[in-house]
Amino acid sequence: RTRILLMWTSIMLLTGLGAAVGKLAMDLSDPLYFPFLEGMAAGAMLTMIAQTMLPEAYDHGGWLTGLMTVIGFLAAIWLGMLG
Repeated sequence: RTRILLMWTSIMLLTGLGAAVGKLAMDLSDPLYFPFLEGMAAGAMLTMIAQTMLPEAYDHGGWLTGLMTVIGFLAAIWLGMLG
């Protein structure tokens, strides 16, 4: 139990640190690099989702799980571009 709590606490703290570094990078960088930085953030989010949720989702949903994840991610990007 202690090990699990320590692992989740470290993930929480590292995620906060990563967000702070990302915010600093956005504030200090030229707007030309914003798409690159946003792509890095999106990739990190997709990696976290894939590593923690997809194995269980695959057990329940089968082979369509990966495809549906990518389609959902692309839909989120598309909706973000609209607004």
